[in-house]
Amino acid sequence: MPQLTRQQIGGTLLTALRGAGLGVRDLFEGRQEPVTWFFRCLAYDQSELDILESGALDILHAPSALVELALDEVALAGAVIGAEGLAAYLATEIPDEALESFSPEVDDPISDLGPESLDSLFAFHQDVLLGSLVIDVAPPSLWLDERPADPEGNERLARRLGILAQEVGRDADAVEVHIEGALEASEEGWADSAAGVRPAGVSVHFAFDIPLLGADERELARAFDSGAQAAAQSLEAIRRVFERLG
Repeated sequence: MPQLTRQQIGGTLLTALRGAGLGVRDLFEGRQEPVTWFFRCLAYDQSELDILESGALDILHAPSALVELALDEVALAGAVIGAEGLAAYLATEIPDEALESFSPEVDDPISDLGPESLDSLFAFHQDVLLGSLVIDVAPPSLWLDERPADPEGNERLARRLGILAQEVGRDADAVEVHIEGALEASEEGWADSAAGVRPAGVSVHFAFDIPLLGADERELARAFDSGAQAAAQSLEAIRRVFERLG
């Protein structure tokens, strides 16, 4: 994958989101020490985002997906320079059986190795990840503010979000539902044991691992398409969940 850079990878992700009918805002990229580069954006249904950006609305009360791509820059650089380039940075003991294949006149057997021999000595571990794609889909805060402090309603919401996550996240490597509760004060104050709890923070979380081995532009596009489809389907599913709850 020598042609891939982190910016090109980010561009491939945006293409996948557009292909799923999603528009993006608040694009941001940066680094987390020591070697992680990340790209983050907020995705909405494109038709709703068009209404907002036309000036017809000041605030868009619609589900959104926080999309974050994190890349291991060491893994990306290693894949780009390959085994031969990697060997230039390493000092190693060469096995005796490998030395037997060298000519006695060779002073530096490492530099004399061909690409095929280098691949046999230096190889990436199969569990190494190039990066990961994380998607958190959430309803707008207004929908949560309108929810009553109803224990049975909270259970229904959690159950339906769990079903949503399982159905949409079949291709994801990790699926989670996050619900935070807010305690509503009663007439007797916050210490009242009968005070109700309403959902104040809700999100459905999907994570897609991107293995280093075999990663090329086509595989990355396939992984990003899976993530974009999960985001788009979750936006619509969360809308249906809250409509049915009333």
